[in-house]
Amino acid sequence: MVSLTASQGLAIGFVGGAAATVVLIALAAFVFLRTSDIYGLAHWKLNIRTPLPSMWMNVGYWKKQDGERIIHFDEAAANLLKEVVSTAGLLDRDAAARRSKRNEALAILDLGFGCGDQTWELARMVRSGGWHDFRYVGLTLNEAQVQTASRKICREIATLDTQLEHPDETTTTATPTTPTTSSGLTLRVDAFHLFRADAARPTTWSPRVREAVDSLSDDENGNDRTTTSRWLLALDCLYHFSPSRGPVFEYAARRLHANLMAFDLLLSETAPARDVWAARAVGVFMGCPLRTFVTEAEYRDQLVACGYDGESATIRDVTDDVFAGLVAFLDRQERALGQYGISLGGFKLAARLFRWFAESRVVRAVIVVAHPKEK
Repeated sequence: MVSLTASQGLAIGFVGGAAATVVLIALAAFVFLRTSDIYGLAHWKLNIRTPLPSMWMNVGYWKKQDGERIIHFDEAAANLLKEVVSTAGLLDRDAAARRSKRNEALAILDLGFGCGDQTWELARMVRSGGWHDFRYVGLTLNEAQVQTASRKICREIATLDTQLEHPDETTTTATPTTPTTSSGLTLRVDAFHLFRADAARPTTWSPRVREAVDSLSDDENGNDRTTTSRWLLALDCLYHFSPSRGPVFEYAARRLHANLMAFDLLLSETAPARDVWAARAVGVFMGCPLRTFVTEAEYRDQLVACGYDGESATIRDVTDDVFAGLVAFLDRQERALGQYGISLGGFKLAARLFRWFAESRVVRAVIVVAHPKEK
């Protein structure tokens, strides 16, 4: 009998393990090839270019300023943000000139900022708004969104810096809306602070989050010549807030003395009782509090209770430019993806829900702008 040394046994064990691994890989490949049609359409996954050009997620505003209908989701989603910011007066050219003379700074607390598209589009829009400085704090419940948004902001600012240094060169990573000139506010990575936190419950914020949020109420470096325009931004998320919108509204109004600009859903004052309770049931199914949908009068009362001026608040009905466009897009997208064997999944149910909103008008889509009561 031939005895093996320890080193020989180790070598044989290694070779045997490697051989077993090869056999398992070959077996897995055999099973995969036998149970899937490699000549079908599943290879669509291999044709996606990353990073994805956008990861927007809101109901969208589906009409351009000239009245033309929008057909692409990312354009409509960005357009909803533009409508909110424009209604708040932040895109007004005359106001921009006045802000520039006063060396005014802009500070924004953004609730539910998503994957970074909203953050960057907001920064892009205010960049030429006459602001002396820009500070941004974003809160979301999802850690993956924090990481994705952080990468996008770093990538976009790096691209912008490259364009400013070499304006005659084109960059493949630049988005169509990225500014390419040196005019306007200089955007810095350290102006953006993104956190995972429950925006609906300020009492649960960590000291680090609270410090970042509270810093928005401070003037830059304590300089008396600099005034800060503070805003709470909530784009298509407030109706999910539990226990209600109240805690963060009150924090923003009384502690930050921040103005409010938001897209929200309200309950129709004329809806039949059965539709009202159906809408409340739908809200619970969506993970919202039972009474998340309130009428305009109740909404104004809540603003007043939290420290905002309810009488001067703007509540702009945009129902006709939201739900119908979203439903039409979802129908088109389902047909288009179906050609490749891809299903919209849960978004098909969402399409039915928004179709009901559009037809019954039991729930209204609104843009809200409010200002704190004078101290």
